[in-house]
Amino acid sequence: MTRLSPDPGNTPEGAPERVSISTPVEAPAVVSTGVPTAIDARTTAKLIDHDNAPRDPKRRPPPAWSSPREACILIARGHTLRTGVMVASVVGTVLSGVNEGATIASGHLDVSTWARIATNYLVPFLVASVGYLAPFRRRSGTNR
Repeated sequence: MTRLSPDPGNTPEGAPERVSISTPVEAPAVVSTGVPTAIDARTTAKLIDHDNAPRDPKRRPPPAWSSPREACILIARGHTLRTGVMVASVVGTVLSGVNEGATIASGHLDVSTWARIATNYLVPFLVASVGYLAPFRRRSGTNR
């Protein structure tokens, strides 16, 4: 509870009263110095420790790769399927609607239109797959 008390002493006439504010013991003020303490560092380490996070046994990161051929094999074996399909379904639908919307609405679809629609889905799939694999690349001459 906050209480206000006048400052005892000589207050000249017409001067504002000085007021002191006291805070209760139950609610101490928290002041951050910007320097983490040991408790803060341990708590933060627990929050961002990804090694101890529960993992989905069905989903594991793909093995490391070092050449474009190895990356293509990983994509063909389906290591990037979940990520690639999610991105391609959204981006491909938007691209097809924008690029081929009038043709689809008119109903005049031919082989070239279907090829462009397929490309609208294939390109985002490949881009998402390469983006997913990028952190797992093993550079030649390093131990990573």
